[in-house]
Amino acid sequence: MSLEGLTYETPGIARPGAPTPRGFTERTQRIRLGEGDALWARAVEVVSGWRIKTAIGFTVDPDDERVVPGRDYDTSYRSGLVRQFEPVRVVWVANEGGRRGFGYGTRLGHPVTGEECFLVERDADGAVWLVVRTVSRVSRGRWRWLWLGVCLGIDVFQRRYAESALLLILGDDAPLPGLRRMRRRMVGEGSSGVEGIAKLGYGMMNPPRGPFDSPPAEPVDLDEDALPWELRDREDDASSSQ
Repeated sequence: MSLEGLTYETPGIARPGAPTPRGFTERTQRIRLGEGDALWARAVEVVSGWRIKTAIGFTVDPDDERVVPGRDYDTSYRSGLVRQFEPVRVVWVANEGGRRGFGYGTRLGHPVTGEECFLVERDADGAVWLVVRTVSRVSRGRWRWLWLGVCLGIDVFQRRYAESALLLILGDDAPLPGLRRMRRRMVGEGSSGVEGIAKLGYGMMNPPRGPFDSPPAEPVDLDEDALPWELRDREDDASSSQ
């Protein structure tokens, strides 16, 4: 693997278990996806190419279905009027035992110096895990003046990569982030039902159910003469007034 054009000297620093070089910061998200051969196959497919990045708005050139070790890729992100160019190189590919995925390192012009990897792992119990690991620091030069924004961007994009991978692998079963996850937990999928609205209104108090929280098992005959006038049948009231 040629080091020419890379902005750091030790390819492989993002591999799980590799030591973190001095001056670099390590960030890892490891999330359990589930288990089973079908899940493993979907997860391997997702981490074999650039879908995790392109799903959140990145463009990748060339957009290989499966990454090629040693190949340079030009990735860029556009949001509104801001466009960020991030040249990288695939420096290693994991294709052993219970681990699949790849790591890519930064080239000259990238605001970050270091390496990032997208991996899936399957342990001895059959559980499938997603791993997003970043070992990096802010690049030198003009990027030093923007170090706070660059550091915040590293954290934000790592979380977005993890969320993107979960959606691609798990689909509708992927956990929702933030307030949407809390809403699903409180209300469920449909908030239009009486029970869902009650949950949303009560919040976390979770009061005990009362006798009027569910409809009666049998129809109830009401004595209209005993009802308040607001609840009586309007036609009967009109005929009685004549």
